[in-house]
Amino acid sequence: MEKEEEAARQGSQGARKLKYLKGAFVLVAVAAIALALVPWYSGRLVDRSLDQAGKGYQVESLHSAESAASWDPVSIDALLALAGADERMGWQEQAQKTLEKATRLEPLNYLVWEQLAIYERDYWHKKASAREHFAKAISLNPQDEQLRQEAAMSARGS
Repeated sequence: MEKEEEAARQGSQGARKLKYLKGAFVLVAVAAIALALVPWYSGRLVDRSLDQAGKGYQVESLHSAESAASWDPVSIDALLALAGADERMGWQEQAQKTLEKATRLEPLNYLVWEQLAIYERDYWHKKASAREHFAKAISLNPQDEQLRQEAAMSARGS
């Protein structure tokens, strides 16, 4: 009788362990799916923001860009969309902070330096900073001819 009780107790403990393992597996699977969906969803919000901006819906564009950056705060695309939306709303200081955040998050990404330089040149009249940031972008991607042309426009405009 004692052997049967011991076997039943061990079987019960094994069943509990199996139940916990199944629960842990489900939790890990759900987390993995969520992590895969976050960048996708953020990208859709960026697309929506750009579409809204193109249609002249600037407030809606801003909200979509803010949502994209909220869902994926390290997404460069979301930050660039947010900076653009901020600039279109007339919030130069916030746009600049957002672009500077992008350069801190991905300092080796030439696109963030290029975008910062374009804003400095075209909107904020910071020609010296624009030249410096175009030079940084070119140092990271020296083969990009369009980038070189953008930089040359800054050099001529000084």
